[in-house]
Amino acid sequence: MLAKRIMTAAVALPVPVTVLVFGPSWVVALFLLVTVGLCTFEAGSMLYPKVIEIVCPGASKPESERSRQHWIVWLAVLVAVGMFITVSSDTLGAGRGIVIAGLMSCFLFGAFLASDNQTAFARLVVLLVAVTYGSFPWLSAWELYVLGQGPKFLFLLIVIVWSGDTGAYFGGKYWGRRKLAPRMSPNKTQEGAFVGIVASMVGAFALNIVYGGGLGSIQTVLLAAFLGGSFGQMGDLVESTLKRFAGVKDSGFIFPGHGGILDRVDGVMFAAPVVWFTLYLGTLIG
Repeated sequence: MLAKRIMTAAVALPVPVTVLVFGPSWVVALFLLVTVGLCTFEAGSMLYPKVIEIVCPGASKPESERSRQHWIVWLAVLVAVGMFITVSSDTLGAGRGIVIAGLMSCFLFGAFLASDNQTAFARLVVLLVAVTYGSFPWLSAWELYVLGQGPKFLFLLIVIVWSGDTGAYFGGKYWGRRKLAPRMSPNKTQEGAFVGIVASMVGAFALNIVYGGGLGSIQTVLLAAFLGGSFGQMGDLVESTLKRFAGVKDSGFIFPGHGGILDRVDGVMFAAPVVWFTLYLGTLIG
């Protein structure tokens, strides 16, 4: 299993790095667009059957409603992708408007495209969660790319999360004693979380040195690393909660030995918004 995970990481890792280093802005946007579609699809596919089972517990109703799962999930993908396309192009300055319209459309689709109120509510919940969870983090990632006028802040985001994951793993392995959130993930420890956050800050500090201080002031970079590392670890716990709720081991099967794409990028998804916001405030203040 470990060998399979290492092999998959070795094959998959060069793709985003190559895109960020050598790709023009439209290639980066396209890469993030595909990621939005995949994340939204996985979130909707993972949650829909369980939500229907809980909200519509009739004898035959849940099974008949599951047969409609595909078009509900694809509707969520369409809304999420449309939001990202508009925000990333933003030629008409309509980015915020389309995000609001996209979220409100989830209410409309959920309410009207159902034969009864229970089904309407179930569809509404899945559409909102899938669209928000699948698109908002990558909208933030795109804003990081724009803010940095290139990939430097995206690199910072990746370093923060990957350093934190590595630090949390080894910190928990060698020093972990007290459980962090046993309901959400029984293997996470407080000691591992602490080491992970420190590792995120060290990684961010080192990357800023590589960039010759071009990522911002030390205070801003370390604050972004602290918040990003903290939210990145919480993102992993949220993903574990969603999978436990849905009764699945992995969010998908796109990466052999690793599960779905949500299993691999959950930390990045929750770190991206806070890293972007911190750096954005840093540019305003600095």
